[in-house]
Amino acid sequence: MDFIARHRQAARDFTRRAVFTFERVVGVLLVNLMRSLQVELDQFFSRISLPLGRRAHDDAFRMARKKLRWQAFVELNQAVLADLHPAPDWHGLRVVACDGTTLYLPTTHPDTISSGPDGFNCYHSQDGIYSLARASALCETSSGLILHASLAADTRDERSMLVEQFEHLRPNDLLVLDRGYPAYWLFALLLARQQHFCIRLPQSFSPQVQAFVASGQACAVIKMQPGHGQRQDFVQHQLPMDAFSVRLVRVPLKTGQIEILATSLLDASRWPAADFAALYQQRWRIEEAFRHLKCRLQLEQFGGETPEAIRQEFHASILLHNLAIIAAQDVLAEQELDAATLAPNLTHATHLVRLYLPQLLEDPTSIDRIGPALFAGIAGQISKRRPGKPAPPRKPNRKKPRRHRAYK
Repeated sequence: MDFIARHRQAARDFTRRAVFTFERVVGVLLVNLMRSLQVELDQFFSRISLPLGRRAHDDAFRMARKKLRWQAFVELNQAVLADLHPAPDWHGLRVVACDGTTLYLPTTHPDTISSGPDGFNCYHSQDGIYSLARASALCETSSGLILHASLAADTRDERSMLVEQFEHLRPNDLLVLDRGYPAYWLFALLLARQQHFCIRLPQSFSPQVQAFVASGQACAVIKMQPGHGQRQDFVQHQLPMDAFSVRLVRVPLKTGQIEILATSLLDASRWPAADFAALYQQRWRIEEAFRHLKCRLQLEQFGGETPEAIRQEFHASILLHNLAIIAAQDVLAEQELDAATLAPNLTHATHLVRLYLPQLLEDPTSIDRIGPALFAGIAGQISKRRPGKPAPPRKPNRKKPRRHRAYK
């Protein structure tokens, strides 16, 4: 009851035994609103026995979800992750990737397209009005679990959103970032927090990086001295303008190009330069997580229109993604299969979790009956990994597809 009290809008909410109890509202949002709302409700309640004459109506659900705070899904996700203790998988460190992505939002509610603290701004183009949000996530790369995610207006930059997520990192985490993140102040802040990192640099980042590229060395430790141009950022983050050391690592690609990585791991004997190519490749796991959320869970197909409803569905999708991964991992562990060479079909696992979740929420003891069926379904869709498989080339000037939004 304490959990319900913390995550309802008013003390009188969810106090009577209606069709849409707190648990059922959470469940409906968790199984993902991919189709017509009434169709989703009919499927959800087809496995739940309601009192004679009672039916789940879409209008009633729209009213009920207004009573729920989106933070409920964040707390549920943290509770699910708290019981997991994945072993460090790279030289005694747990690899965590952070990245951001933009999401198209519905533009039919004035609070959504406002420039207020909860709004997401509004833009005008030849195709009409649109609104964008920026999502930032921390992803544990050995599994694909999303450790934490946040949603803000697209005017927020990825670096500032990352800083707000530092509290969700552990001391033995190795943070891997792409080339949109490097900044002198971010290096200094990570070093001040004693947080290990590996960040890809543009070759034009600084004269020192350019000199390293020209030298042909596999790795080198350099001193970076913040200049006058970085003073404002250092003052903002209360950092001293002192020089600091980072190690540059050269990663040659099969195409003949090179990547330059900056890392806090200075000891070349403990962390050999030859191992960094595989390390940075692990960052791709967060791209796969975003693809699963946006393409398979249709995250951008928001059913709600208000900022509160959008955040409900965003964090519910994060939790559903994690539940599917945990179920898939349990299947591999139960059958003693190697997760490095075999992978369950995550889309299929998600479908099965959505299918059985209503019964589990209504009667948690049914796990003894449903669990074997869920595991058997996931185990039937396991395939071999193909790490060297080339990705299809992107079409030039491709436009991002946008589905027609059904009213929910």
